[in-house]
Amino acid sequence: MTAPNNKHIKLTSRQLSALIGEIYEAALTGDWSQVLDLIIHATQSNKAFLFLQKVSEPQPLLLEFKSNFDYSAEILKDYQNRMFEDPFYQISKNATEGESLNLNDHIDISQHKGTYFYDNIIEPMKSHRVLAGILVRDGEHESAYAVNRGLSDPDYDQQDFNLIQLLTPHMMRAIKTFNALELYKNYVNIVKSILDQTDKGIIVCNQEGTILLSNKFAKENLASSAVLDLTSGKLILTERTDNKRLQSYIKQCSVLAFSGIGGQVAIIKNTAEQDMVVISVSPLKHNNYYSEFEQACCLVTITLQQTFNWNIFSTEYRLTKRESQLVQAIYSKKKLSDLTGVFNISYNTLRTHLQSVFRKVEVNSQTELMIKINMFKN
Repeated sequence: MTAPNNKHIKLTSRQLSALIGEIYEAALTGDWSQVLDLIIHATQSNKAFLFLQKVSEPQPLLLEFKSNFDYSAEILKDYQNRMFEDPFYQISKNATEGESLNLNDHIDISQHKGTYFYDNIIEPMKSHRVLAGILVRDGEHESAYAVNRGLSDPDYDQQDFNLIQLLTPHMMRAIKTFNALELYKNYVNIVKSILDQTDKGIIVCNQEGTILLSNKFAKENLASSAVLDLTSGKLILTERTDNKRLQSYIKQCSVLAFSGIGGQVAIIKNTAEQDMVVISVSPLKHNNYYSEFEQACCLVTITLQQTFNWNIFSTEYRLTKRESQLVQAIYSKKKLSDLTGVFNISYNTLRTHLQSVFRKVEVNSQTELMIKINMFKN
């Protein structure tokens, strides 16, 4: 499936670039208002919302809502308390991280007329048509954004959906950056935030890969391993091809440090001890929070993850081979829409397999499935 480009949307290249720039700026400032306004305007919607929530906590870490009409605050509060009753949410909970959806392709919302949710929330809030993007769904956090049109508005067309498809990857990276930065903003400066990280390696490098700062975890657990070497004062991967990629990423992200452009790249390596090493590289932005380093540099995050034994999990829950393959693909952040070609079956058949997995594992959504897998790992 060919990804949409600016020829398949209603925005010019300049307008699209400006919107993407606002998205990454919001990740740094925490002000998503302008982003939602621009998305509302670009899709001719009546409102947009964005949320980020830690699954284990009742209150969202972020909830941003914008509309171009007057509404009752009491209805919005009612929606917050009943969000999981939303028929549209019931469809979207089966979607995977990174997926974009025209939810009206999957449900006839008029069939819900007469229900409390339709009459008291969907109708007065003019939420009859929905485009949405799933930004985070990893078992620990949940994040999505959506735009709405009312019953009297025209259906969203393919160009509207193409725009959401183009924006969702950028929104994903931005919301993950925002979530990471929220940890840092509680500190006086970046140095303290880096040194205080205890569960992962945090390293600041200049564009030559020279280490400017590293935390205790990196020094004690990663200084000299089968995958990487820090002993020379530089961050080096032991495998030559991977190291060439890493040095390219470091230079690329360091150069972006002063540009205001955000992004993230990653390298995943497996060790002989059946551990997975995830190395993420992103520009270290020069703003109010990041003022310690005058030269162009990047932030490298190194996470150790134990490789999961899928055979044990599949046996425990009596998953078929196809169901096990589907769960592994979803856990690896693959979208159902992308898996139709991989498995050579229809989207609806994949959803049927996923529902079967839910029943066997005794969960009701992909988020709960991720939590179950993470609990099983531990």
